[in-house]
Amino acid sequence: MKILLVHCHYRLPGGEDAVFAAERELLERHGHTVLVYERSNEEAAHGAAKALLPLHAVWNRRAAREVKDLIEREGVEAVHIHNTLLLLSPAVVRAAKSCGVPVVQTLHNFRLFCPNGILLRDGQVCEECPHHGLHCALKHSCYRGSKAQTLVVVAVYWLHRALGTWRGVTIAAPTEFDREKLLEFNKIYPMFDANRLVVKPNPVCVPNGPVTPWDERKRQFVFAGRLEELKGIRTVIEAWRILDKNAPELLVAGNGPLADWAKAQKLPKVRFLGQLPRDELHRIIGESRAVVGASLCYESFALVPAEAHALGTPVLASGIGNMGASVRPGFDGLCFAPGDAAALAGAVRAMSAMQFDCAAIAAATRRRFGEEENYKTLMRLYGRSAAEE
Repeated sequence: MKILLVHCHYRLPGGEDAVFAAERELLERHGHTVLVYERSNEEAAHGAAKALLPLHAVWNRRAAREVKDLIEREGVEAVHIHNTLLLLSPAVVRAAKSCGVPVVQTLHNFRLFCPNGILLRDGQVCEECPHHGLHCALKHSCYRGSKAQTLVVVAVYWLHRALGTWRGVTIAAPTEFDREKLLEFNKIYPMFDANRLVVKPNPVCVPNGPVTPWDERKRQFVFAGRLEELKGIRTVIEAWRILDKNAPELLVAGNGPLADWAKAQKLPKVRFLGQLPRDELHRIIGESRAVVGASLCYESFALVPAEAHALGTPVLASGIGNMGASVRPGFDGLCFAPGDAAALAGAVRAMSAMQFDCAAIAAATRRRFGEEENYKTLMRLYGRSAAEE
């Protein structure tokens, strides 16, 4: 097939970029011609482009025209859209639909119903907008704490809800938890065709080799992700403060707005690695006792925990949303109360006294999230079977 992937990168790299890249590579390995239309919000960080960004976020005529031209000129047979906020706008969805080819959009978050995308406000789960309307976000300045920026995002989804932009599009939710939430919200404010909402887990691409047994792993834990409030980095740092000298080493991989704060705590058992290449991160996770997933929000797909499990590494997860749902306590990790540093410290102590069958964890995860299963699902979404290719 000839497939067009569409994606707008945020200014800070994240899980959506990793999924976009992994699916592109997967399709190319299976011999498909993969065309890419990608932009970055970094393009609109300064000058006239920044001034025009509110308009482009609502309706980017140029991006829509370029996507349509690309589909028609190259004979594209299917379009798979990832993120459109802010620079691309949902106008690219309408442009792709107008060409009469199958259009798929992966919802990496809850942005259709919640302007900040994560159903979180003031550190607590919030479902006001999905249940009472997008104006709730404007009231609380939910997008980046700015009423003006929130107004832009509210306008984006209000307009395209009214236009029925996502009608006729196959919507892919990465987990069953997400699917149930989206169906619940869609009954109140219809945005898409409920019968076109499917579950398609994100690809979990890790080295497929031998798994390091529990007893041979280093006494170290890993936190990997953006160093920001919603990922729970404060909870993790405070837990390691409580554990003090008895703590296992904590390796922090990633960057973000709380990086300086976290480093300023100068905890002796915490080491900061910065942003790592994926293969290096996988190597470290594969030799560690556990990965810490401390999210304060539902998440959309807990990618790092899924990768950890595929490497046979247990996960200490906050018991909320997809993060909590990703763990079977006692088999592949433990859960703790979200935002509770003392509970996390207790879970670290408990895990240090346990034994885990790392090979069994990896085998179960690789069966569920294997590349071939992911590929077959993509082909079904694009209107083909893998056997046809």
